[in-house]
Amino acid sequence: MILTVMISGQERDWFDVEVPDDCPAAQLKDMLGVRIYGEAPPEGSQYILEGKFPEGLWFPVKDAQDVAEAGLREGCMVRIQRAFSTTTEEAPSFGRRNLFQYEWNRVMES
Repeated sequence: MILTVMISGQERDWFDVEVPDDCPAAQLKDMLGVRIYGEAPPEGSQYILEGKFPEGLWFPVKDAQDVAEAGLREGCMVRIQRAFSTTTEEAPSFGRRNLFQYEWNRVMES
């Protein structure tokens, strides 16, 4: 199958790549990472592969799937993004606010 690879966020830069239906998603991700970024993911980062139908939304493609199992078909678009992480711990929640501040709304309604 032929997939269109989006390089930039504005979807202006792209190229087509031909892959077999049974190509593992992890292999496609590695191949695209080397082609786009020039290297395999360095220590502390990873590449995330996402797919999109021409009129759809982006969805993640899992490494354990083949390209066809992931739902990608001829003419779909794919993109690869870098994600950086230096720790496995969660960030502290100092200063975190609720999206909906119910207590403040109750005070204002009274």
